[in-house]
Amino acid sequence: MEEKQKMKNLLSQKSKISKEIEEIQNNCLHPDKTIKFVNDDKGGTPKPMWACDICEKVLNIPTEKELNDWLGK
Repeated sequence: MEEKQKMKNLLSQKSKISKEIEEIQNNCLHPDKTIKFVNDDKGGTPKPMWACDICEKVLNIPTEKELNDWLGK
């Protein structure tokens, strides 16, 4: 029974943290962004995506030119 309560508490904390992260990301102006390899939710192959340097929110797919510039660094 102790494990069940511990799991319930952990899941509750996880939910609270996820909501806090979402709120921060939604209020962030994303002033600085970088192309980073990002995993999708399904555990597929990491893909290069624009992500905010402050809140780490995945923003959008880089253009071919942006990718080539990034790879050339």
